[in-house]
Amino acid sequence: MDKLHEHSKVLLLGIASLILGIVFVLLFYGQDLGLNYSLFLPLIAMIGLLLARVFSRPLLREYYAIILAGIFFSSMVFVRASEMLTFFNILGSLLLLLVVVMMFTGKRIRSFALSDYLKVFFLPLRFIRPFFETFSAIVSIKKVPDGNARTKEIVRGSIMASIALLVFASLFSSADAGFEKLLSGIFTLELEEDVMGRIFLGAIVTAFFIGGFGFMFKKLPVSPAPESPAKTRGLGAIETMIVLGSINTLFLTFILLQISYLFGGATHLLAEGLTYAEYAREGFFQLVVVAVLSFAIILFTERQIIKRDGTHLRSFKILSGVLVLQVIVILASAFVRLSLYEYAYGFTEIRLYSHVFMIWLSIVLMLLSVHIWKSRTYAEFSFRIFCMVVIFLFGMNMLNPDAFIAKKNLERYQSTGLLDARYLATLSDDALPYTIELLDDPNEEIRKSFAYGLYWRNNYCSADDCEESRSHSWQSERLGRSKAEALLAPRREVFLENKSFSEDNMNNRVQ
Repeated sequence: MDKLHEHSKVLLLGIASLILGIVFVLLFYGQDLGLNYSLFLPLIAMIGLLLARVFSRPLLREYYAIILAGIFFSSMVFVRASEMLTFFNILGSLLLLLVVVMMFTGKRIRSFALSDYLKVFFLPLRFIRPFFETFSAIVSIKKVPDGNARTKEIVRGSIMASIALLVFASLFSSADAGFEKLLSGIFTLELEEDVMGRIFLGAIVTAFFIGGFGFMFKKLPVSPAPESPAKTRGLGAIETMIVLGSINTLFLTFILLQISYLFGGATHLLAEGLTYAEYAREGFFQLVVVAVLSFAIILFTERQIIKRDGTHLRSFKILSGVLVLQVIVILASAFVRLSLYEYAYGFTEIRLYSHVFMIWLSIVLMLLSVHIWKSRTYAEFSFRIFCMVVIFLFGMNMLNPDAFIAKKNLERYQSTGLLDARYLATLSDDALPYTIELLDDPNEEIRKSFAYGLYWRNNYCSADDCEESRSHSWQSERLGRSKAEALLAPRREVFLENKSFSEDNMNNRVQ
C-alpha cells in the first residue's frame, strides 16, 4: 500500500467517503436511530483505520482504545432505549472519534489540555478547507501521463456529463410523470419523489467525510508541542490568598450556620414546618452552581498563580484543599436534599442524572486537589477528567437508568404504597420488563393509570392497530423495543379495555 501513487491514495479517500455517504443514506434516510447508528460508527472507524494504512500513518494503541470505547457507546444506542442515555451515547461516541481525528495531527491524548477537549466540539469546522483541497485533488487528472491527453478529456467529460445528467434527469422525472415512466422503463428502476433529498443528503455526508479524512491524512503529522513553561507572572500569592481565604470563610460560615438545615432531615422538617418539596427544592440548584463556580475559581487560580520551582506554595495548597473539602460538603448537602425528595416523590431521570453529576463533580474536585498537591502536569489532570467522563458514561450504560428508576419506584411502592404509575408508563422500553407487572396490580387506580400512560405512549394504539403503530424497519430496530413488544403482545386487550377509560379521562379534563 505504501507504493500506491499519491493521486491513487486520494482517489481511494474519495471512494471511501462516497461509500460512507451512500451507506448513510441507506441506513438513516427516513429512519429513526437504532441499529443503523450502531452499524455505521464501526464502519467509519474501520474505513478510517484502512485509510491510515494506505496513507502510511502510524496507528498507536491509544487510537484503538478510544475507538473501541466509541464503538461500545454506539452499540448501546441499539441496546438501550432511554432517550437521554441515547443522546449521551451518540454525543460520547462521536466526540471520541473526533478525539482520534485530532490525534492524527500529531498530538498524543496524554498531552491534551482541557481546552483541547473543548476544541473537539468545533473540530468539524476545520474540515471545510481540507474538503476543497482534497476534492480538487480527487477530480484533478494532472497525474495522468501527458501521452494520454485524450484519456484526460474522456475522464473529465464523463464525470461532468454524469453529474449533469443525474441532476437534470432527477429534476425532470420529479416534474413530469411521463418522463419518469420513460426513465423507469430504460433503466428498470423506480425514481422516488424524494430521490433529490437522498442525493443531497448523500452528497453532504460524502463531502463531510472527504473533509474529515482530508484533515487527517493530507497534512503530515506534527511532533507534539512541549507543555508550555510556567508563567513567570500571574496571580500573586497575596491576592490569591485573599480570594481563597475570603471564599473559605464564607463557605465555612454558611455550613456552620445552616448545618441543621442542610442535614437535619425529617426532624428538622417537622420542627420548621417544611414539606419535603420545600426542603429539597430550596437552594438545591444554587448549591450545585456554587460547586461548579468553585471548581472554576480553583482551576483558574491554579493556572494563574506564581509557582516556585514548578510547585505551588503550601499556603495555596492548604486553602484550595480546604475549599475543595467544603465544596464536597455542600454537594453532599445537595445530595441529601435530592435523596429526601426522591423518597417523598420517587425517582425520575432528571433526579438520577443530577445525583450522578454531583458524584462526578466531587471526584473531579478531588482530582484537582491531588493535582495541586502533587504539582502534576495540567495535561495529566485533563486526561484524568477525560477518563472520568468515559467511565461515568460507561457506568450509566451498565446501570440502565430507566430500568433502575423503575425498580427503585416499585421498591418504594412496596414499602409506602405510593407510586406515580403514569410517569412510569412514560419511561422507555428499558423499564417495561419491570413495570409490566403493574397491568395486573390489584389497585385499580394504579393499574388503569399505568395502562392509560402506555396507551398514549404507544401513539394511541389499540388492539387492532397497535402492531402497525409500533412496527419499525430493521435500520431503526432496538433491542429494548423488541423485548417490549414481546411483553406487550399478549396484553393487547388491556389497551382496548383502557381506551374508553382514556377517552373518558380526556373528556373529563376538557370539561
